[in-house]
Amino acid sequence: MFGSYAKVLRRPGALRFSAAGFLARMQMSMIGLGAVLLLSAERGSFAVAGTVAAIYALSNAVIGPQVSRLIDSFGQSRIVPIQLLVHVPALVAMIAITLWTTLTWPIFLLAFLAGASQPIMGPLVRARWSAQLHGSPLLRTAFAWESLIDEAVFIIGPPLATIVALQINPSAGLLLATVLLIIGSVLLLSQRSTEPTPTGRHAAGKGKPAILLPGVAAVAAVFVMMGALFGSFEVTTVAFTKESGVPEAAGIVLALYAFGSLLAGLIFGALTLRASLLRQFVIATAVLAVVTAPLPFLPQVWQVAIGLFVAGIACSPVLISGMAFIERVVPTGRLTESMAWVTSGVAVGIALASPLAGVIIDEFGARTAYWVTSGAALGAVLVALVFLPSLRRAQASAAQPAERVLAAGEPSSTVSP
Repeated sequence: MFGSYAKVLRRPGALRFSAAGFLARMQMSMIGLGAVLLLSAERGSFAVAGTVAAIYALSNAVIGPQVSRLIDSFGQSRIVPIQLLVHVPALVAMIAITLWTTLTWPIFLLAFLAGASQPIMGPLVRARWSAQLHGSPLLRTAFAWESLIDEAVFIIGPPLATIVALQINPSAGLLLATVLLIIGSVLLLSQRSTEPTPTGRHAAGKGKPAILLPGVAAVAAVFVMMGALFGSFEVTTVAFTKESGVPEAAGIVLALYAFGSLLAGLIFGALTLRASLLRQFVIATAVLAVVTAPLPFLPQVWQVAIGLFVAGIACSPVLISGMAFIERVVPTGRLTESMAWVTSGVAVGIALASPLAGVIIDEFGARTAYWVTSGAALGAVLVALVFLPSLRRAQASAAQPAERVLAAGEPSSTVSP
């Protein structure tokens, strides 16, 4: 079953660019928590810390896809270094002002600049997979592999940021995250042979934003709900275990969710399914809504742990099939931008649901806040059903070119899905 993973990783340069993407994406899982750890320690305010994290996430979600459009047009190796030249100084300046001054307003401005200029690494790596495997059933396996890496990033990153911030310096989590981003980005950009061919200067200002392309807004809206699910259950689980008198259990419970998601993604990506990507996507959202519904009714920590493990199993198929569907229906020259919009949907959902869950926890208790998690899962399937006609049209009108030019300039025959 798992031989398909070996096949995709044996592609020329695949393991190297995927590993580079893993390093660069570590920042994604460390930046928000790193900012909270730094600002809560230096400013003594979780309100300031939460605001900075939200500004960073939302600016990245809104502006990141616009920059990704330039990447489609001019290439990763030309645009990403410019992003880093803005992002790294902004982040370092934000840390310096936090540590050595009492000013707060510049932190908000610098958080906006840093978020707006952060490279959205997941779409950059997935675009390289698409350049090699477009039209092949193995592309779904490659996207499943990248989803597994996303899970691993969020398992390793937050504890790592916490440890270095507490043991070394409150700013250490942010600094380490930035170093990993720089190293991973340099390693990725140095691999020019797998870089997707840019569409050219003439395409940079032409056409509507990718969010308006058929199917993109619908999948992005579903992913907003997925982000709301992620953001709410993390905050709620920490509070629920604390209320239950076992705060140390939070890490174990959240790890069980991550393990369930990893396990499901590993198996789902290796399967060869006859159902269309759209059908897989809609069914997966329905299953997620069903298995997440009981969470607000579970009174014991061990029951919540089982519930989140099952929810984790249901999450991966939604993410994998959604990304694979976007790759199938959007034009090649708009792929990075389209995936950036979808990825940004998750960030928006997290930014909106985390504080909402916090308010409910303060007012009504942690168990009640699991309604946000269940509601987000139900919202995902409802959004998918509302947009189903447009998703069907996108699937029906998706171009199926006879061949696609690879980054190295070598044509690859399209394999019928």
